[in-house]
Amino acid sequence: MTDTTPAVPPTVNSRRDHIFPTLTPAQVARIALHGSVRQLRRGEVLIEAGDQVLPFFVVTTGRIEIVRSSGATETPVVTYGPREFTGEATMFSGRRSLVRARVAESGEAIEVKRDRLLALVQVDPDISEVLLRAFILRRVELIAQHLGDVVLVGSRHSPGTLRIREFLTRNGHPHAYVDLDLDADVQELLDRFHFAIGDIPVLICRGDAVLRNPTNQQIADCLGFNDAIDQTHLRDVVIVGAGPSGLAAAVYGASEGLDVLVLESNSPGGQAGSSSKIENYLGFPTGISGQELAGRAYAQAQKFGAQILIAKGATQLACDRKPYAIQIQDGPRVAARTVIVATGAEYRRPSLDNLSQFEGTGVYYGATRSHDDLAAAHWPLTRPPHLLETSLPGVFAVGDVRGGNIKRVASAVGEGSIAVAFVHQVLHD
Repeated sequence: MTDTTPAVPPTVNSRRDHIFPTLTPAQVARIALHGSVRQLRRGEVLIEAGDQVLPFFVVTTGRIEIVRSSGATETPVVTYGPREFTGEATMFSGRRSLVRARVAESGEAIEVKRDRLLALVQVDPDISEVLLRAFILRRVELIAQHLGDVVLVGSRHSPGTLRIREFLTRNGHPHAYVDLDLDADVQELLDRFHFAIGDIPVLICRGDAVLRNPTNQQIADCLGFNDAIDQTHLRDVVIVGAGPSGLAAAVYGASEGLDVLVLESNSPGGQAGSSSKIENYLGFPTGISGQELAGRAYAQAQKFGAQILIAKGATQLACDRKPYAIQIQDGPRVAARTVIVATGAEYRRPSLDNLSQFEGTGVYYGATRSHDDLAAAHWPLTRPPHLLETSLPGVFAVGDVRGGNIKRVASAVGEGSIAVAFVHQVLHD
């Protein structure tokens, strides 16, 4: 009998059938139509940790073992036998592999390229449900066991440490954390290598790079969050911001065949992603955390082929030309036929002395204006603007960034999906 016992806590056993499911013969047959047969030789490495291009394997005979490697040390994760499959969330995101996949017992497997796998899950809802659920739950277990390629050394009293932990967590990236306040041996090691207080926190990235108090963008670059994304070709729609409205637009746009790129300056989820629990969102009677809701939407958008640039904000929109050009922070311009602005709200406070004493009791401030006077807005077309369209044709504003919006997660999701309907009309015209 094949040993498929994973290195996971006993509390997970009740979910094992969902995390490590066995496919039916009919499901294997349908997957085989999208791949090719590959012979497995004992000891052969199929995927190396850090690989960017990841194939998907369904074992037909033999066994494939998954291990986490750290230098000369290997930690067993799971072994897959007949009708079981490899992969986790990186199959959809296109990020680097966190683990090594090696043949433990010679046999045969079905190998499917990533682009073919994405095509399969969009047309086969039965297989899509099994794979997507398994991929998400496997990533959850990697996070719970800290089986990633990052070690963060910092202090719970350091704002930089808290920022980096939040960035990694909200981007669903497994990492280990060593607290200097609790581990004196680590502090001694850092002293030996002459790390100063200003160097803390220290991030050991993929085992070979040491980053001193890195920015979020430096972390994303080191971990290769965006390496698989082509930033040069013309997109049907570029969405600026990956909050609820931006992710909704990405899901609906990509599922309807549009070439979608999302730009996110920090982490998916926006303001809602930091909510501990959203209790009034339709369909979740017991509530759902903002991070979980954002994570599901993020995976859903990637499932349909939307690409999401992380820690890469938009700094400028060149609107004097068609197609539009969006300048990316420390990157090239991205060309877009249409644009959806979903950046959320950033509230500014007047620089007045003793302002806090009077807020809500006599001092009120805001910045709003009405997209009603088309002449004043220099609207260039004979048709009136579509719903949610700005004074620039083909540029839409959704969510909290839009004047007069309703600050609810459901309304933000609705606006993102509505905007896509009008994007189709603009592209058709």
